[in-house]
Amino acid sequence: MAQSLNTKVDFTTSAIAYLGFAEYGKIMIGDRAFEFFNDSNVEKNMQFPWASIARVEGDVSVSRKGKVKIGRQFIIVFRNEQRVRFASKDSGTILKYIRQYIGNEKVVRQKGLFDKFFSLFRRKKK
Repeated sequence: MAQSLNTKVDFTTSAIAYLGFAEYGKIMIGDRAFEFFNDSNVEKNMQFPWASIARVEGDVSVSRKGKVKIGRQFIIVFRNEQRVRFASKDSGTILKYIRQYIGNEKVVRQKGLFDKFFSLFRRKKK
């Protein structure tokens, strides 16, 4: 049986982890780590302590009328620049709880297609 790193659980929801193939399971956010447990095999779990997470990139867009829309997907980036992508119906709530443990400055907006395209033509500052 898989052992959790957390002593207190703040939020739990169903989610999908994209690691080559989609794996369905549950996300558990607690006081010590971000954890993902697979539904079909509990031994296939991922546990990320808060100290190992460099930043979280969320899919956030703002419409012309000023409404903020939070997408279903978010990416966790680690200190060694590895990335793990997750999707959930409650991604806004997940980002809110993550923000409590890693801080506001580490939860950033994910770059869109036009941001990536136009960054090729911008001058780099020396």
